[in-house]
Amino acid sequence: MPVSPERILENLFPFYRQEEFPVLLHQYKTWSESRPLEGCRIIDASPVFRNTCAKYASLLAAGAKLTVAISPVMPHDPDTVVLLGQYGIPVVEEERAGGPYDVVMDCAGALSHVPSLCGYVELTRSGAERYAACPQPVWMVDAGKIKQIETCLGTGESFFRALDALGIKNEQGQTLLVIGYGKVGRGIALHALNRKLNVIVADVEKKPLSSASFVQAKDKAALTDAARRAFCAVTATGKRNAMSGLIDPAILLSSGILLANMGVEDEWGPEIPKNRLLNEGRPLNFILPDPTQMRYIDPPLALHNQGALELVAGRALPGLFPPPPEMEERFLSLIRSCGSIPSGMLDWIS
Repeated sequence: MPVSPERILENLFPFYRQEEFPVLLHQYKTWSESRPLEGCRIIDASPVFRNTCAKYASLLAAGAKLTVAISPVMPHDPDTVVLLGQYGIPVVEEERAGGPYDVVMDCAGALSHVPSLCGYVELTRSGAERYAACPQPVWMVDAGKIKQIETCLGTGESFFRALDALGIKNEQGQTLLVIGYGKVGRGIALHALNRKLNVIVADVEKKPLSSASFVQAKDKAALTDAARRAFCAVTATGKRNAMSGLIDPAILLSSGILLANMGVEDEWGPEIPKNRLLNEGRPLNFILPDPTQMRYIDPPLALHNQGALELVAGRALPGLFPPPPEMEERFLSLIRSCGSIPSGMLDWIS
């Protein structure tokens, strides 16, 4: 017999305080009464980790018939997969997802091949290309402001938490090279500067920076010089093999610089052996039990859930579209009043 969503939440409370996931808890309480997804067949490809179970609890409380998909695109925690089986939640590999489902809740486009009756909800920017020509509604969580809480604040924090877990020193005065200055790169740089590290940002476009140095990513000499000065270089470009041809591999292989990746794809390219990269080139934060802390992952996972409700209710037009700004503001208001993210950090993403 399936475990109740209430039991799933009870199992999470020893690990997380309620103020760490106020939006998902609000969804759970509201949807337990209104049951807006009653009987809807939903498949969800969010990265499967312990804190993702709070997302599943809200969907089940809403009445959804939930299936969880795992794919080679995104890492997952095997222990949590076993736990889902104990909860009675079906788990399938993405290539065996079948369908159709009422709503496909995707991540990195892993389920873009699965037929959906109402449309798709995509969690990441990396999945946008897979849905560019989709004739159905595609709710793009990453196109809004809320996703920055995860990608800027949460991923930046978890990069350093992963370094700490590996026993890698990152001390005041050391130099960090951040390659790619989108949402993830900005977050890493922000946390690095808060730790009093020297930061060099490399990007293909000139970025306005106040406390970090900048090098043009296609200027091979400048980028190589930056790598020579850094204790670690981390990629956050969002593009597979982005570093191919930008830095002489012989220099990287012969130096003591640490090489890390925080993107979904391997951004260092085939010239750099996997054993030369931290976590073999997979996103470094995925070595952690919680790759993103609950307080940072709560808002985007809740927005991902909200997308399913919007599609089922028919409040969407064909094509890719962002979450409505007024909805995101309601989420932010809830986080400010009940959550544990400091207001100053929320002001930064706003």
